[in-house]
Amino acid sequence: METITREGWKKWVEDEIRQNVKPEEIRVEELALKMIGLAPRDFDLKKATVDLLGEQAAAVYDHRRKKMLLVEGGAAGALGDAVLVHELAHAVADQHFNMRRFLDKGPKPDEAQTARLAVVEGQAMWIMLEWQMRRTGQSLKGNTAAIEAVLPSMGQLAAETYPVFSGAPLYMRETLMFPYTAGMMFQQAAVEKYGQKGFAEVLQKPPVSTRQVIHPEVYFSGQTPVAASLPEVETRSEYRVLTKGSIGELDFRVLFQQYGAEKQAREAAAAWRGAAFELLEHRKEGRAVLRWGSEWSGEASAREALKLYGRVLEGKSKGLRWKEQGETRLRGSNEDGEFEVAVEGASLRAVEGMKAGTSRLY
Repeated sequence: METITREGWKKWVEDEIRQNVKPEEIRVEELALKMIGLAPRDFDLKKATVDLLGEQAAAVYDHRRKKMLLVEGGAAGALGDAVLVHELAHAVADQHFNMRRFLDKGPKPDEAQTARLAVVEGQAMWIMLEWQMRRTGQSLKGNTAAIEAVLPSMGQLAAETYPVFSGAPLYMRETLMFPYTAGMMFQQAAVEKYGQKGFAEVLQKPPVSTRQVIHPEVYFSGQTPVAASLPEVETRSEYRVLTKGSIGELDFRVLFQQYGAEKQAREAAAAWRGAAFELLEHRKEGRAVLRWGSEWSGEASAREALKLYGRVLEGKSKGLRWKEQGETRLRGSNEDGEFEVAVEGASLRAVEGMKAGTSRLY
């Protein structure tokens, strides 16, 4: 166990990023977030990550070095005890399941990584809240309502306590909270179904998507994401792949909510069944092109997703010019280049950032 200052903790975060993430990887991930519309064009991913994590931690279990770090001036009293229980839960889990291997197994831009993090943080949150409940003679077992009562206050408390968090893009706020909130509800569902074995079960067979975390019944039934095909790009040989991965239910929910209403965004995103993306860069011109494909529960839900994505385009684009706004196809241009988004059955596919006259989907 080691105690460090708040500045020391922030430096620790910076060192972790420098040692484990290459500058090019940060640039590419930042560009992907901007092209998709999950982050504004002036967003600095590295700075935001350091500032957000540096602002919040009171204690952390470093699963790489097998060490507990306590931040000076962090939580004290009963809250400090609860935080310590949370981090000790990570340490105990690491003794039985190698957390470094568990968390680092999936590629970072992938949905599976977010789902695995939700397992790790969700379990620690569940144990922390169970510890608090038992002090009053209660338990979370058979008491999902107790967690549901706590969840709304968690986001509100974070926004009121941490100014950097409250001013961060919606995507950063949601993805920071998701492993703790949705992860805790997921663990509750696992405990209700499997009993005490529910902790080992979800570590041995982790969820593979945020949909499985948000809807535990999907995880229990073994439903996995549907493979989504990407649209072809003309003159494909002129581009190199910067990154590729999946776009999950959580991503679409945040995307739709960012440019619309939360309730509508949640309902529409719940029809997600699978999605993938690829970010390309022109070898000579350096122009970025985003192509993505998604699968939905049916044609009606795919059309609803198209309609909401039209609002996303209006919100994220500069210099937007529409060429077509139909129920099954959107075409136009913005500062990135030409785009086309189209529905075919339950599929919704798009290509964005193409040179004039080459954005046709095929």
